Formats: sequence, structure tokens, C-alpha cells
Amino acid sequence: MSVCKPSPFSIITLVLVLTTTAIGCGKGGPSLVPVSGSVTVDGKPANGATVIFHPTDKEQKLIPAATTDDGGKFKLATSAREGAPVGSYDITVIWPDPSVQPTPAQKLQGLGEQGPDLLGGKYAKKGATGLKADITSSTKELPPMQLSK
Repeated sequence: MSVCKPSPFSIITLVLVLTTTAIGCGKGGPSLVPVSGSVTVDGKPANGATVIFHPTDKEQKLIPAATTDDGGKFKLATSAREGAPVGSYDITVIWPDPSVQPTPAQKLQGLGEQGPDLLGGKYAKKGATGLKADITSSTKELPPMQLSK
């Protein structure tokens, strides 16, 4: 009998789902600012990249995140609500290889692994990516994140 170990991508996905589900059940909570942005890698849109905003304020427990679309664009969501709390953030980006996908059965069981990070983990470690953002009440669009492999 073989034992499957969860990948870092599976763990990140699970944490995001649990965070957004557990915290975002009601209308309460902090005010969120609708914020969008984009991610390119070597000048091309990063379709399917996961962008996570880690608060630098230790009191802030909510973690805004998004997945980029075909054009590399994203809209942040926090606790299953659109937007992000005002604050400063360290940003991580993981871009799973879209050609490696878990089967629907694996997804339901939480066993499937996403493909390897096309960025080689270069932007995956919180605080070590050099990517930062300050979100204010008037922030609408973040500067494009222009990454390289």
C-alpha cells in the first residue's frame, strides 16, 4: 500500500479554502477594498497563477488571494468576499503547470497534486520574493507584477 504525501501546492490550496470558508461565513468583518492587478512572466500573461497577499501586520489575520485569468489579470478576494483589507502585504506567486492536473476524483479526496511551479519556487516563499503592496482605501489597480522564470 502506498502513502500519498500532500504537495506544498495542495497544502496552500487547502489553507486558502479553509481560511475563506471559516472566516467568511457572514457579512461582518473588516471593510474590503476591491483591488485588481495582473501578473506576467517573461512578458506573457501568467494564466492560472495563484497570487497570495500575506499581511505584514501581525494583527491582520485575513489573507487575500486570487487566481489569474487568461490575460494574467486577477481580482483579490478575502474570506469569500471580493476585495482586500487596507494594509501592507508581502506577495507570493505560484504558477502550477496547467498540463499536470489532478483527476476529479483526486480533487474530491484532496489527494491530487497540481503541476510543478513553472516559476521554480522563485516567488513562493513569503517575505523572500521582493513583491510587496500597500492597499489603501483608494487603491483600485495594483501595478503589474512583471516576473521572470
